[in-house]
Amino acid sequence: MGDIVRTDVLIVGAGPSGLMAAAWMAQMGVNTILIDQKSHRTRCGRADGLESRTLEILDSFGLADKVWAQANHTVEIALWGATADGKLQRQSVAANSKPGWSRFHESTLSQGQIEEYLMEYVLARKHVEVKRETIPTSLEIDYKTIDDHDAFPIRVNLENAPSDLKSPTDGVGTPNSELSEAHSDDSGYASMGTTVEAKYILGCDGAHSWLRKQLGLRLEGESYDDSWGVLDIIPLTDFPDIRKRFIIKSKHGTLMMIPRERKLVRVYVELPPEASGRYRAERNPDVLMDQVATIMQPYTIRASHIDWSTTYTVGQRICRDIGLHNRIFLAGDAIHTHSPKAGQGMNVSMQDTFNLGWKIASVVKGVLHPRVLETYQQERLPVAERLIALDQRICRGMCSQQIGNTGAHHGRFDEDHKRALEEENSSMSGLAVIYQPNTLVTSTFWDAPLPKNVASCCSKPFVAPNLRVGARIPSMLILNQSDSQACHLQQILPSTGQWNLIIFGGDIAGADQKRRVEDLTDALSSPDSAFEKLNDPVSVARRGFPALGVYLIHSADRLSIELNDLPMVFHPWTKDGVDYGRVWADNEAYHHAGGGKLYSSFGIGDKGCMALLRPDQHLAFLSDIDDVGNLEQFLRSVMPEATQKPVSL
Repeated sequence: MGDIVRTDVLIVGAGPSGLMAAAWMAQMGVNTILIDQKSHRTRCGRADGLESRTLEILDSFGLADKVWAQANHTVEIALWGATADGKLQRQSVAANSKPGWSRFHESTLSQGQIEEYLMEYVLARKHVEVKRETIPTSLEIDYKTIDDHDAFPIRVNLENAPSDLKSPTDGVGTPNSELSEAHSDDSGYASMGTTVEAKYILGCDGAHSWLRKQLGLRLEGESYDDSWGVLDIIPLTDFPDIRKRFIIKSKHGTLMMIPRERKLVRVYVELPPEASGRYRAERNPDVLMDQVATIMQPYTIRASHIDWSTTYTVGQRICRDIGLHNRIFLAGDAIHTHSPKAGQGMNVSMQDTFNLGWKIASVVKGVLHPRVLETYQQERLPVAERLIALDQRICRGMCSQQIGNTGAHHGRFDEDHKRALEEENSSMSGLAVIYQPNTLVTSTFWDAPLPKNVASCCSKPFVAPNLRVGARIPSMLILNQSDSQACHLQQILPSTGQWNLIIFGGDIAGADQKRRVEDLTDALSSPDSAFEKLNDPVSVARRGFPALGVYLIHSADRLSIELNDLPMVFHPWTKDGVDYGRVWADNEAYHHAGGGKLYSSFGIGDKGCMALLRPDQHLAFLSDIDDVGNLEQFLRSVMPEATQKPVSL
């Protein structure tokens, strides 16, 4: 009989989704065990596209600068079709993503490098134990204690992975983030290794998810006969757009290439049945390169280096049960698999656990009521459904062998395919995800009837018409009140587990407006306020981070405002002296373009407003500055400590 260990969270799978969840646990101080069957990170192939929202998320953990510096930035997309006589012709060149959605845009960097940076982040902090070459072999659930969130109702037996499971599979597979991993079943190992008792378990273990199978759940959907080859190569070619993202539709099939780091390109090539069969038999990447060369005629191409190759068949599948009993959760490829053409697999997978991680950690730390864990399925399942729908649209435009797809066969790009390509890097990239009203997103006054399980207080969207409750807050350039350093709004909102109340104070140079802001801060500083109870020093010391931060962003002339004339909550003393990062101005910057546009971009008037942001930067509550009552009501509805008496030191 092996050892029995207890942990708050057990994460199965150390791919991108598992590591993003582990990053939250490491940051917020939650005891976690992260297991993976492999002995090392992904070394080649797999996912490589990074969407704008994913880069914003990585930036919130302090990782985007390294990624951005190494990645290749995909700026343009070129579409090539065939003329009536079959010759290739460039049809258009455009921006690969629309400007203005984010301060980042789509880039490419290997999945393995992203995993390495996330793992370094996790290991640099305490609380997360990483166990490689380890597989789960049995799952038991104690339903008698499952509603007691102080209990450990999940029991999983862990064993050393057999040698044939310790390395990634080679050859035929898929380039989606975790789809081609081999996984164990539960036979032959039970009761021989370590038993983990956990409060929560996360299945981030790919399309063949062991946890999903243990729960009796399936991926449902369709697959097609269309086969595609994938390669990472350094090309030698006379093709003029090789360092752009490009798509070619010819009489020989469809081809897409995306430039990568270090002169690499990622190649997706449609395969006729005979080429697909040859590759599966021979595992020879030259078979794929022959098809690439055929499609690119009269241009020539050969590979000076082939880093990786594989094939896959097109299909889209989804699991619709992604959160069970507020204890067991699935994420990433365990709940959605699709073709890699939209470049969304790794991105949506990390965005899944970016949504989930802080919620579980906040419940463990006592900040949030356990019922908020229901919001994971409510918020992320619609995203997965939209992802599958987008991939279906892109595949219809790309796959010439699909029945009735004569447009692709004859080299034309239909309007829906063009729109899907535009949406891929803008509204479908995670930037425009809007979570509907639930316990963590207030309804608006025009939501009727009021949805169930939603806080009874309402937001007032007219105070900032261009902000959407439930959406991530856009990032605009702002200036620090004390030294005029320029900074993007999202950069003052790192992923620490803290909620953030942003007071858009308006023109506080006017006495009346300044008084309104002071009245709000007086209410926040009241001993009975939710803010004071949540940030009680004893509670902060116990959990390791404040539950609620407060920032002021005003629209007055910065030089007309003195920091020390503002309420103390905006320049609090810390052990290192005054915190100068709480007050910001919406003014033009000396050395950076784009300052002074936040209020107009958000639609905020001189009277200002206040916005409560969740730890994932999504807007939970929006109202005018005087609406302290509804703010307090919302905080008390989801945060147990907001209703308790402060504990004195």
